[in-house]
Amino acid sequence: MNNNLTDILTEVLVFPYDESAIGNLTEVCKTYAEEISLAQYEACVLHLCLGIPDASFIQAVNQVTGRTYPAQVYRALAGHVVGLALSADQEGVDKILYPLAMRNVLKCHQPGSAGIINKCIDSSSFDIIEDYWRKSAEIPAIEPSALLTELYDKDSWAESSLEIEEQFEDIKSLAKYYCRTQFERDYSVKTIQADQDAYVFMNDVASDLTSRDWLYVAEDPVKVFKKFKTGGGAATLSTIKSRLRGDNDIIETNIDRISVYRRFIYSNDYQEVCQNRVSPLYFGIAVFYELLYEFLKSENYE
Repeated sequence: MNNNLTDILTEVLVFPYDESAIGNLTEVCKTYAEEISLAQYEACVLHLCLGIPDASFIQAVNQVTGRTYPAQVYRALAGHVVGLALSADQEGVDKILYPLAMRNVLKCHQPGSAGIINKCIDSSSFDIIEDYWRKSAEIPAIEPSALLTELYDKDSWAESSLEIEEQFEDIKSLAKYYCRTQFERDYSVKTIQADQDAYVFMNDVASDLTSRDWLYVAEDPVKVFKKFKTGGGAATLSTIKSRLRGDNDIIETNIDRISVYRRFIYSNDYQEVCQNRVSPLYFGIAVFYELLYEFLKSENYE
């Protein structure tokens, strides 16, 4: 996958533009991707996957090139920008937010975007999501003997000869071990009951995993979901919505636009995905990653 604009445009044009026009559009996309903000990137992802026009991007292309293009061309250009942004060296939390945003919307992409996505998105871009989680969930090994020997029979820190700054990392590791032990204890007996709805159950698990005091308490979140044997087939998102919402007609407006499943269920948005079918397992995993995106974004951008 080389994210070549000429190849991408063959998905939406019988006869691609001439070399000069392609070069001009390539330069526009490159400049846009180099200066892109997270909000602009999200808009391009939604434009690519769900066909939701990004007016700001369209305007930027038109202003630089001095002309307008068919709707599907803008979608292809948005895909090219997304591919460029994903392949760039992002800084800080953007390294996880950019691929996570694409992954969260990709699960609901519309048929018209499949060919573009295949030519502009490198699937290896998503590997960093699991790598990031593993690194964040890792607990540094400690040598507890000195720390425990000093504290085991003491009634206060003052009675020990330890310096808090010198022992801080070991203490933090012990706290993480405690959180993980408690989590594993809770989930070792957690099961779905015969009268429980599988989608409600998996949604609750996703919420729990992303609301723990220590977010990375689960070493492998996907493995946590796979532990539960929900059985049954896949249901439409419309059916899942009715199960989760019940008679609740309150609209939530604070759900991120990248959280497609949650926006559909709680904000009545993205109605075009209502007939998409998903199993309880993959629904829970999808909601987990949507909530993770919302958490990381709120912690770093708001």
